[in-house]
Amino acid sequence: RSTELKFFVKDTGIGIPSDKQEFIFDVFRQIEDTHTRTYGGTGIGLSISKRLAELLGGRMWVDSDPNGSSFYFTIPLELIVEPAGSGIKDELSSASIADITILIAEDDESSFEFLKVVLKKTAQFILWASNGEEAVSHCKNHPEIDLVLMDINMPVMNGYDATKAIKELRPNLPIIAQTAYAIAGDREKSLAAGCDDYISKPIKRKELIDKINKLITGKSEA
Repeated sequence: RSTELKFFVKDTGIGIPSDKQEFIFDVFRQIEDTHTRTYGGTGIGLSISKRLAELLGGRMWVDSDPNGSSFYFTIPLELIVEPAGSGIKDELSSASIADITILIAEDDESSFEFLKVVLKKTAQFILWASNGEEAVSHCKNHPEIDLVLMDINMPVMNGYDATKAIKELRPNLPIIAQTAYAIAGDREKSLAAGCDDYISKPIKRKELIDKINKLITGKSEA
């Protein structure tokens, strides 16, 4: 089955006159089309947004009055109904890792919240460390931690040093390095520091789950 997702952004600005609404999606066109404009901008944002929406199979339009404007766009959504007994949740159950405790070492809170959502069906408990020093402390004080997802670029203590310290405390604790910089040599540096695997951002859920499955299954924590 297919359906449509609709998004909108609403403001309470000066609005757009009805005779101007037809061309605001044109390239380099703005309502205040003079050399001494009150508002900045290049006049290409709406044009690019509209084209992207159309490339995705959707559309974009505006509703406006003197009290503000609402910009809408849609994208098609394909609904897939999976048969019983399929999907990531069942893969996790069969591997008996759906009740593990994962430590996420990540200094960016929004990235942590994203990973928490990604892992909510994988880990029964999720702990957060906002820097490498906290990650080491958590691993020392929480023996129930089964796996660490380690960001490499963090304040106070980076992921490489934190991994080395954790491995001295708990040599068999699996650590997956994560970094926003998919630079040649990052994987090798992570493994040399003691990480058991490596994943680059943006993180894909299936790839991460597969790596966790691989490390947890058959693990013998000291």
